[in-house]
Amino acid sequence: MSSKWSKRSAIIATLAVLMAGATELRAQISNYLPSAPSQAAQALTGGQQSAANSALCSALASHFPNPTAAGPSALSDPTVMTTAASSFAGSTSLPLSSATDMLKGYVAQHATDILASCATSNAASGLTSKIPGAGSLPSVPSMP
Repeated sequence: MSSKWSKRSAIIATLAVLMAGATELRAQISNYLPSAPSQAAQALTGGQQSAANSALCSALASHFPNPTAAGPSALSDPTVMTTAASSFAGSTSLPLSSATDMLKGYVAQHATDILASCATSNAASGLTSKIPGAGSLPSVPSMP
């Protein structure tokens, strides 16, 4: 009976050590994994998406000499994100931290679409600047 008790005690002690180690390991891993994009990005309204695209395209153009050649990682550049978040917060009356979180999530989910929108916007503005009298034409809306 004593040996059964010893075996059970050893098994229980081993399980307790493994569970404690697993909990600590899970905590350590979560520190290294990037946080998931904010759910707020999915909740952007059409107007917010337009404002986000505008802010991101403008920030991208101001920090990269050739924004059309910039890749998706350029949208996550800290200087681009800071500039865009400031503009987005101002145009949507959101706190800067909320605007930043929303933009980060939006960029994480839609970087390719945002870059396409920037390219379309830049091409349209470049074209109208070369056509006499085209400055009075309405602008091309940004794609969400």
